[in-house]
Amino acid sequence: MLIVNHGTAPQLFERHEAKYRIPPEMVDPLREAIRSYCVPDKAGTHGVYRIVSLYFDTPDRQLYRETQDRAPRRFKLRVRRYESGPVQLEIKRRIKGVISKTRVSLPQELWPGAFHDPRLLGGLSEKGRQVAYDFVNRCLTLGAEPAALVRYRREAWESKVDEYARVTFDDHIEGRRPEGWQIPFVDDPARWFPVDHAHRFGIGRSGVVLELKSNMSIPGWMTDMIHRFRLARSSFSKYSSALEAVDRRPPPPVYLQARRLR
Repeated sequence: MLIVNHGTAPQLFERHEAKYRIPPEMVDPLREAIRSYCVPDKAGTHGVYRIVSLYFDTPDRQLYRETQDRAPRRFKLRVRRYESGPVQLEIKRRIKGVISKTRVSLPQELWPGAFHDPRLLGGLSEKGRQVAYDFVNRCLTLGAEPAALVRYRREAWESKVDEYARVTFDDHIEGRRPEGWQIPFVDDPARWFPVDHAHRFGIGRSGVVLELKSNMSIPGWMTDMIHRFRLARSSFSKYSSALEAVDRRPPPPVYLQARRLR
């Protein structure tokens, strides 16, 4: 397993990943429970940062349907942008319960030009170009184009006692219809739809997506935490939820209507 921080080198992840939909009041006790084993991610402020991702899909939403059908072998195509640093081209694959991800970084000024002109990828390493070509070729073969934008706030913790283990809390999850290939960080809030509200989240109210990530040997402290807090795995696809919001444009939930009236 090769894990590299943000940079120009290609990255390969292979890991176990479990998601849980939790109410906001569980975040504080969970945070306290992991402090003995984890420290805030170096990214952002005290491990907190924002992410905007542009997801690609076919006109008939093949990748969305495979996610909804829980296909044992499936993947997502996305371009991820953090508040600072390069743009990340990512292919996230799931084979049964195992997640593998390839990622390569591009300077922000090369996106989206490098997608249409491979010569702009000349500054990458050979492996980096291979990852970028794989991303582009998959899009071209499938006829995949920008399908949905997703943005959210992430609080990330990384283990200080394991080779690789991470705990992340994602909230304020929103989606909107893309316009071209841009990945906006500053945008009109009215253009975004909440996708973590009670109507979609399934716990009776808006909540937080907790993700526990590790290599294939799950740390004992992580297993203990699952039992202590009686966490029950519950899938939540940010892309699928965002796509449903932007494709169908449902009425906003009552709490959002009230907030806009103030």
